[in-house]
Amino acid sequence: MTSRSNGREFYVGRKELAEAIAGRLSLDPLMGSPSGLLLAAPRRTGKSTFLRRDLLPVLEARGDHPVLVDLWADRKADPGQLIADALAAEITALPTPTEKALRALPVKAISIGGLRAEIGGVAEGRNLTLTEALIEIGARAKSDVVFIIDEAQQAVTSEAGLDAMFALKAARDAMNQRPEGARLFVLCTGSNRDGLAGLVSTNQQPFFGARVEDFPTLGRPYVDALVAAINPRLAEDNKLDPEDVARAFDLLGHRPEKLVEVVQQHAAWLPGSAGLKRTLEERADELRARVWDQYGSDFDALTRLQRAVLEVLIRDGADFAPFHERTVARVGEIIGGQSSAQAIQKALDALREKQLVWRPGRGRYALEDPDMKGWLLARMGKG
Repeated sequence: MTSRSNGREFYVGRKELAEAIAGRLSLDPLMGSPSGLLLAAPRRTGKSTFLRRDLLPVLEARGDHPVLVDLWADRKADPGQLIADALAAEITALPTPTEKALRALPVKAISIGGLRAEIGGVAEGRNLTLTEALIEIGARAKSDVVFIIDEAQQAVTSEAGLDAMFALKAARDAMNQRPEGARLFVLCTGSNRDGLAGLVSTNQQPFFGARVEDFPTLGRPYVDALVAAINPRLAEDNKLDPEDVARAFDLLGHRPEKLVEVVQQHAAWLPGSAGLKRTLEERADELRARVWDQYGSDFDALTRLQRAVLEVLIRDGADFAPFHERTVARVGEIIGGQSSAQAIQKALDALREKQLVWRPGRGRYALEDPDMKGWLLARMGKG
């Protein structure tokens, strides 16, 4: 583990965890995850940063060629397009000696379903499928390929995205069953566990046979590193107690940005660790509520109908049937008036636009951030 602080940033690396995850990306039938590795963690707990700053360097150091695509990089783009674009960028960045000499690429585009990613400056050349593109990348890199999809649950929100995941499974099988050549390993991460489960739950899903596992959140090593970085700047009678900071971190759901915010307010500017200890003893619920601040402002900005639809969705969970007569009636009861399937559809469209709800499939809706359920139930006093 490494850490550094420079006045603008504090970061604790997790090389051991990165090495452990890298070790799982193998064909080893006992210790590997040949069907694919799927890891879920709540939002804002450091997962995406870990992928870029810890895992990618470890994979590169062991000789793999990682390809990372974030399906939340552009929420308006089709997930399948983002995957195609990422593959096109990799091929562009790996020209063969012949291509260098000709100053041209023989690969013109990559196609996934009905989507296409053009490679700039190529007038004529081959059109590759996703499988062909990954085989090409492995050949050019002369190493195994690790394809990492962050916020992978987003793939199921479009037909092209789901097609891309099935194509990825086909590419994995094609590359790993060859007698020789680069292998392909797949890592999917996401902040919505139920969404990731939609990729593995039945034999009709692309990664059936794999399982969704919890991504380890930051723990006591992070707390100790933070305290060690801050205490030298504080007066002797104003030092932080690591136990108090660890308790606060638990209440904050292991979200590092929130912990730094709390430490700054309750230690650096207030009465040191004594202030933090008093907060933990007297206002623990208030501390926990810091994680939910954004939910309150988002919810208060909704119309009565949108709030009612969101409440029913949260209460029903996976059984939410948006256009069933019973759902329409319940929404009407909450708003104190009449509702309709058409009105609920408009409310759901607005909630999707506000990134509070997502659609994992036709007629199916779920919370974008699962933690919002606890917040709303607590707000209604019915948790």
